[in-house]
Amino acid sequence: MILKSVKSGFAQMWANKRLVLVYYLANLFFGLILMLPLRSVLNKFVGHSLMGAKLGGYLDADFLVEFFKYNSSTIDSIKGLFLIVPLSYWLFSLFLSGGAFSIFASGEEYSPSLFWRNAAKYFGRFVRLVLWCLPVIAVLFCLQFIWSAIERVFFGSDPYQYITYWGGWIKVGLRYVSILLIALVLDYARIYTVLTDERRMRISVLKGIKFVFQKFLLSFGLVLLLFIIGAIVLIIYNPIANALHAPNIVIIFILLLLQQIYMFFRMLLRLTKFSSQMYLYNSLSNK
Repeated sequence: MILKSVKSGFAQMWANKRLVLVYYLANLFFGLILMLPLRSVLNKFVGHSLMGAKLGGYLDADFLVEFFKYNSSTIDSIKGLFLIVPLSYWLFSLFLSGGAFSIFASGEEYSPSLFWRNAAKYFGRFVRLVLWCLPVIAVLFCLQFIWSAIERVFFGSDPYQYITYWGGWIKVGLRYVSILLIALVLDYARIYTVLTDERRMRISVLKGIKFVFQKFLLSFGLVLLLFIIGAIVLIIYNPIANALHAPNIVIIFILLLLQQIYMFFRMLLRLTKFSSQMYLYNSLSNK
């Protein structure tokens, strides 16, 4: 069922390729808003520092230390962007998701009127949905503390160092599981809202929780598979990007092109997840 859902989801996403372009352009737009002020500060800095030669290489800790040391006042003046822009991007992504889920729910091909109309229609509901999800987020985020309790019960207040070390990794794993579960509940609550035109978001949250935990292996397995695919592509991408470290205009252009291809793939994967989840929900709800 998981592979069938991914296959169907990819096919439906590919039939609506313009959706991927919409998501990619939104990502690029907010990325530029965030990076252009930084580019201006960085451009002034490298003109007065020998460290500028390292911009063509790997990320260098000495460069970062010097950059923040001599630009602290300028960084302070634009640090609001680091909060406002990501928050605005997340809200806009939430807005876009209403249109995307509606396209996948209807089975129709992308049309601007259908997409933007439904994006606007569900945006207010999705914001309320997130607010209703806050208690769920708090509970699921506490999963990482389960190991702390187990560690204290079985190993006392001063466990061996290897217990602490591996316990740290277990907490990291539980933290990622919590994030995936939170995203799952929110995704399936949105799916339920779109399919039923539900206006009471507390009902949508409960339906999302019910579906995720009743069909846990399938719902979690689907998103985990797509997460692993994304991680594999990132593992492949990073060495290639790191290899393109020569301060040469052609190399820099190739690196920028590679980065944009990777970001386009991320948007493609996100929409494949949405359409796969829609297929899975419809398939299991009809049984």
